[in-house]
Amino acid sequence: MKKSKIWIRICVHLLVCTTFGVHSSEFGDAVTDDITSISLLKQNIPKDYKIPVTYIPKEVGGMCWVTLNVFHLELSLRGLADKFGNISSNKYNISILIEMLKETRYHMKNLEVITSDFECHYRDEKWQTGHYFQFVEDFLNTARSNRDSPEECDPPPCPTTTKASATTITTQYPTSGKEPLRFLPEVVERSLLSLLVIPIAAIVFLFVWKVKSRSNQHQSDELKSVEGGHFTGTEESLAPPLDDISEKNRLNIIEAV
Repeated sequence: MKKSKIWIRICVHLLVCTTFGVHSSEFGDAVTDDITSISLLKQNIPKDYKIPVTYIPKEVGGMCWVTLNVFHLELSLRGLADKFGNISSNKYNISILIEMLKETRYHMKNLEVITSDFECHYRDEKWQTGHYFQFVEDFLNTARSNRDSPEECDPPPCPTTTKASATTITTQYPTSGKEPLRFLPEVVERSLLSLLVIPIAAIVFLFVWKVKSRSNQHQSDELKSVEGGHFTGTEESLAPPLDDISEKNRLNIIEAV
């Protein structure tokens, strides 16, 4: 009887150890694979390469941070994998990370509903290689430590800074075409117009004065010519003809003789 109990205990211990060892080896292999893949990708991809990503910060996502980022991070990695050829080692290493994200996403509930509730909080950015894969590594570590994903998440209020900035831009740069674009304030424009009136008025005054002076000069010349002609004609009418004077002198001389 005692021997049978001993064998039962030995079998139970072996079963427990075997089960724990299998899970530990799987967990260890997964950790080793993603760390190796991430380190190789950091080395092979240029440091200044910009990788697009859509994400939600931890301070906004809270306990739902992994759930909110798993789908968009997987899409970002798929887009990055498409940049490389089928036989590229970079594509192979990225595929390892994608499979880990797919496995994480498979166990999540209400993923689509939670993602749509936080839609206004997502940010679209482009990160350099080091920053990007540091985010991937942080995500995988957080996903392992929190295997139970929440079924409900309460999103904070949507930010309003984007709408305010858009309104400001519209106010500063109107595109309707109804109002002209002013380069100077209205007061300055009026002052410049008032200053332009003075020289314009002076030019008009000088032009009118010049025209009047010319017309007066012309009239005075005409009067002088008329008066000169009239005076000459009068003298000619008053003075007797030379022929008449000579005839009278001749008659006087004859009578005297």
